Amino acid sequence: MHPILFKIGSLPVNSYGLMLAISFLLGVKLASRRAFKLGIPGDDTVNLSIWIMAAAIVGSRAFYVVTHMDQYAGDPLAVVAFWNGLYGLSMLGGVVLAMIVGFAWIIKKKWPLWSFADAIIPSFALGIFITRVGCYFNGCCFGSETACSLGVSYPSGSLPFSIFGSAHVHPTQLYSSLGGLIILVLLLWADRRRNFPGFIFSMFLGLYGATRFGMEEFRYFDHAPSNVLGYSVFAARPGMTDNQLISLGMVAASFVLGLWLYYRDRKSSS
Repeated sequence: MHPILFKIGSLPVNSYGLMLAISFLLGVKLASRRAFKLGIPGDDTVNLSIWIMAAAIVGSRAFYVVTHMDQYAGDPLAVVAFWNGLYGLSMLGGVVLAMIVGFAWIIKKKWPLWSFADAIIPSFALGIFITRVGCYFNGCCFGSETACSLGVSYPSGSLPFSIFGSAHVHPTQLYSSLGGLIILVLLLWADRRRNFPGFIFSMFLGLYGATRFGMEEFRYFDHAPSNVLGYSVFAARPGMTDNQLISLGMVAASFVLGLWLYYRDRKSSS
């Protein structure tokens, strides 16, 4: 675990923060290049990317807080002090809010909605691929105890060590990173074929929802259903996490949206 990768003078460089910055810069570059083919100026894509990044951070924090209310019962001000904690973000909430803000921006600008969504969504997969490596170095988003050969152990002083000691746990951060890379490759490959507008976006929803649902089976920290006012806010049945239910919703949405866009495209082409 290397939460601090190195120092520039006396300034520590956080591993997760660095990976987040790298993913943002590369994601903006990829989105700008793809959006430019639609006639969207690069500056406009950069401006949208900044709003999306801000929404991702706010959404990640908000979803974490809602699903961990007991941690903030005695200190409500800690809700907005996300910079004081290494374990106070949930990526799934960030992805959802970032999409909402992105769609609102695209509609406001009157850009081609689904074509532009197809253009920028691979950057989300790229972000997952890179930032999850930061999670691994940071020691957050870790998995449950395992005896398989892929398991890793964390050093004394880390959160995983405080729970499992030196026992091996699933490196779910790296599983998620690999999943993001596979999704990115599949999206870019599918985009080389002729598809209806919105196909790549729908494909991302389904692939990310499916991989995130499966990943929850190996995770530990956010595995338990939330408990707000004595009941789970999102969990549909015992044993299903909030993240899994939302992931199932994303998979279902991908099929419904994909079918609607497909038949709409066929109807407009006939």
